[in-house]
Amino acid sequence: MRNSDMNIQYDAIGGAGLRFFGKVSASIAHELKNVLAIINENAGLLEDLSFAAQRGSAIDPERLNRACRQFTKQINRADGIMKNMSRFAHSVDHFASQVDLHELAGLVANLAGRLAAMKKLAIEVEQPNAPVVFSGNPFLLQNLIWLCLEFAFGATGAGGTLLLTPGKDNTGITLRIGGIDGLDDNFAGRMPAGHEALLAALGAKLSADTTTNELILQLI
Repeated sequence: MRNSDMNIQYDAIGGAGLRFFGKVSASIAHELKNVLAIINENAGLLEDLSFAAQRGSAIDPERLNRACRQFTKQINRADGIMKNMSRFAHSVDHFASQVDLHELAGLVANLAGRLAAMKKLAIEVEQPNAPVVFSGNPFLLQNLIWLCLEFAFGATGAGGTLLLTPGKDNTGITLRIGGIDGLDDNFAGRMPAGHEALLAALGAKLSADTTTNELILQLI
């Protein structure tokens, strides 16, 4: 990689990248805090049941089983959150690598899941017929997809579903983000700050198809 190309990538990471890392870290911390709150609540229930048993009261098996199921559910939830966090953290390890676009889009969708839920939106990632492999900086691409989703959250009404569709044709690799019902030709002026630097660093282009309500991210 040439020094000039690396400098462009460092510039993109230094601005939008730090904001992105901070937002994702804060969202992950909030999710883990919710998990701990539910575990703590069920721990309190077990203490109540134990105290009642010590006083000679019968323990309701269903209440006990329900609390145990909640422990298992929240432990599995925390495990999934931590796996996503680990994958996200390691995306800064290399400036250039081969990445499955479906998996990367799925990771960003999971990381943005709490923000989508706050907007009463769902995110789905469509499985392509064949693997779509992106060659480049995975962290910068995650950041760019995140900014596109942030725009989509603000432009889409509650109850909608955003569909991320990786694809490859004779023009190269694309990621389509559909279901944006407030999309218009002036979308670029409403995109979050920093997307231009990311597009330049990745050599990508971003356009809108207002007939299909899709943002189209052209990667190659």
